[in-house]
Amino acid sequence: AVVSTQSTGIQTVDGQVQSLRFTQLKLKESIDKLTVDLDQITSLQRELPNLEHYVKKLTSIKRRVATVNNVLTNVQDRVSGLQGRVEREQAKKRTLLNATVS
Repeated sequence: AVVSTQSTGIQTVDGQVQSLRFTQLKLKESIDKLTVDLDQITSLQRELPNLEHYVKKLTSIKRRVATVNNVLTNVQDRVSGLQGRVEREQAKKRTLLNATVS
């Protein structure tokens, strides 16, 4: 029962990590697009207020998003490994239980 609960919990965390990774990827894509747009605006219209500062901020945020995405990837890999170990442990227990019953 405890292993079943752990497995369910691990699956829930795995799903949430996948969802968060997807969201992070979409955020990174949006930041990339916005950065390109701001670069184009800056190069086309020098009379606009200086946007370089904002481009640098976006670039910094993009790096942080990439870092978070890497961390999430590592977490998901660890959760997947843990889920595999839980499943192997469950299989061992079932085998032992079946051997004991037989």
